[in-house]
Amino acid sequence: MSRVFIWNCHLPHLPSAWRERLRDFGTYASGALFTLGWWFFIDGLVLARTHEDFPAKFGIEDWLPGILCTLGMIITNSIDLSLLRDDTFSYDGSGGGLAGKAKLTLFIGIALLAGGVAGSIAILSIKYIVPQVDAGVLYIGFTNVIQTVSILLSSIVLWFVHNAEHDNQYNFVLN
Repeated sequence: MSRVFIWNCHLPHLPSAWRERLRDFGTYASGALFTLGWWFFIDGLVLARTHEDFPAKFGIEDWLPGILCTLGMIITNSIDLSLLRDDTFSYDGSGGGLAGKAKLTLFIGIALLAGGVAGSIAILSIKYIVPQVDAGVLYIGFTNVIQTVSILLSSIVLWFVHNAEHDNQYNFVLN
């Protein structure tokens, strides 16, 4: 079976001293994005609790997008890229279908990430934009979207830095 390269991206040429630290820097950047996302959410939560006569209740529906994105990030980044490239595919329980199981798990992780982002946008629209709240309260709605997009970007950065084949190249292959 021939491999079809969907995306063959050459990273910019970096000095050798930087290439050695690229994985560490990417991991730290991913962690910073993840922390920044949750910090914005907690900031919005604190503002909502301290804001007098807040027009919308802060409930479990506000927590779910961030939790879904966090679970999606954990699932997505727990899969090694080499498992997705395995050519053997089978539906039996003998373990020969490891690539299929890894692809299904990756799909579930990406679906959780996308569902979290879509859920936060829906909550922003339904609870904050449609009732036409003032700008101070609208910020609280945007903190949920900032959180989920930040977790999504964090997951993408972590995926790229840990699945690069070479120091200056990243290949995404579709079997």
